[in-house]
Amino acid sequence: MPGSLQNPLLQYLARLAPSSQLTMKYVLQDAADRLGFEDADIADIPWHLLEPGYITSLVAALRADGYAPNTSSLYVNAIRGVMNEAWRLGLISQDQLMRIRSVKPGQGTRLPSGRNLKRTLIRELMAVCAADPRPQGLRDAAVIALLYGTGMRKSESVNLDLAQIDFAERSLHVLGKGNKQLIKYAPTWAFDTLNAWLAFRRAQLPEGQGDDSFLFNRIRRGSHITRERITKHAIYYIARQRGQQVGVKIMPHDFRRSFITRVIEEHDLSIAQKLAHHSNIQTTANYDMRDDNERRRAVDRFDC
Repeated sequence: MPGSLQNPLLQYLARLAPSSQLTMKYVLQDAADRLGFEDADIADIPWHLLEPGYITSLVAALRADGYAPNTSSLYVNAIRGVMNEAWRLGLISQDQLMRIRSVKPGQGTRLPSGRNLKRTLIRELMAVCAADPRPQGLRDAAVIALLYGTGMRKSESVNLDLAQIDFAERSLHVLGKGNKQLIKYAPTWAFDTLNAWLAFRRAQLPEGQGDDSFLFNRIRRGSHITRERITKHAIYYIARQRGQQVGVKIMPHDFRRSFITRVIEEHDLSIAQKLAHHSNIQTTANYDMRDDNERRRAVDRFDC
């Protein structure tokens, strides 16, 4: 433990959420491999000895391998995070830190990934859940309703507890990205779907046993509702399985993309930013998934 207090990489990872730790460990391991440390544990690498030229070479290698600019930024920011800790620990000077920070990641943009799930498709997803006689049908419908109806992230949905929900106000107090406490709102139909799942779950409990503190349970084969909280991996499985049933490939984040796109369509970018809880409005704009036909129609209305 004392050694970890003087290790900039371990100190950097300790500041991150568990899910982010896994991502950054992978990124830093790949960066280390590209920098010539293939056989070393990333915790043993002398990160504080890196010079700006190493990072410039890393950015060039990522670009040559076809990595998107956002991915290049992820690599550079991970190394900057480690170097920030090295500076806090007195392992490098402020001048060296500034020179490291001066290295820019790859420039450019890519078209947004994912898809916009139209209302008709959401209805189809809810219909296939309703047709499923197993407990998974009610649970998956409630998961989809909250993801699409609030725009929350999958990690926020799996961590939800009953105590965080105000059923009268139709609001949810969630712990969001960056350890931020957020209030999200859901439409009536989403809460109706959630209440149907919770009522069914409670009805299955043996007499005298209290309800679970969390929202969504893991369900084993044989329709056995466990007393265990659902995982993020299960959210991926639900999105993929229900998407296959309607003939569409769906990722969990598509529900958030679709929520933000719909708010932009029906209201404006400013309201979408507030509901998405983005600090930068450009981040919200990047979620706009309206298709080319809608853009063409907007242009066609400009008469001379």
